[in-house]
Amino acid sequence: MAENAVIDLRGSKINIWRAGKGETVLFLHGLQGRNDHEPGLEELAKSFEVIAPDHPGFGRSESVDGVDDIKDLSLFYLDLLDALKLDRVHVVGQCIGGWLALELAIYAGQKFKSLSLVNSAGIRVKDVPRGDLFVCSEEDMVRMLFAGNGGAEWMKSIRGAGELEDIYERNRAAAAKYSWSPRLCNPKLDRWLHRVNAPVHIVWGEQNRVLPPAYGEALKKLIPGASHATIANCAHLAHIEQPQKFAQEISQFIRRTGT
Repeated sequence: MAENAVIDLRGSKINIWRAGKGETVLFLHGLQGRNDHEPGLEELAKSFEVIAPDHPGFGRSESVDGVDDIKDLSLFYLDLLDALKLDRVHVVGQCIGGWLALELAIYAGQKFKSLSLVNSAGIRVKDVPRGDLFVCSEEDMVRMLFAGNGGAEWMKSIRGAGELEDIYERNRAAAAKYSWSPRLCNPKLDRWLHRVNAPVHIVWGEQNRVLPPAYGEALKKLIPGASHATIANCAHLAHIEQPQKFAQEISQFIRRTGT
């Protein structure tokens, strides 16, 4: 059964969602944060213990002084992993969560059994424009996030939903704080990806308009031994739009690693 718990880390309250049993999977969410209903995580929790914190400033977690960008956030997560007594875990990172996972793996790869990068931010691909979620209408944003018609229902579940709508606005502000400039990337990240030594699986939505499929292909070339899969009829939020295929890709990859 899923539960939310709050821990105090260096004077800041951090909200953590947990569900399932088995090997531990740490889910690092993306720009949209994490809602109360995450079908892909619920699917994963049928096979694994899933731990999904709200990053500082997102969701129900408080902001943390001095944590201003993804580099700071990666160092914060090393403290959080210590506080949770998590070592040698599988990591699934979506969007900026994938970028965060890569920063962590470069500096502390020994802590991770595997990395699954789902529509991951972090690098810049020359001459391949990205969708700008910060400067667009809400309607255009939904079209970028979803390939099918599920986006309207997703947005409807947030708007007018009291606390969820407040969290949505907090998430947008926190997303801008971490990834506004430079947009969704560390321009120097690509030169250090050779240091990632955990097994890596890259999962991409075929209709991703935020980070087009060329970004997934570029990551595969930059990370030694990485595998790659594409999910059809899917855009940026694979864990919401195609939860079963998302969970299947992650589960099969973790089992292939044999760790």
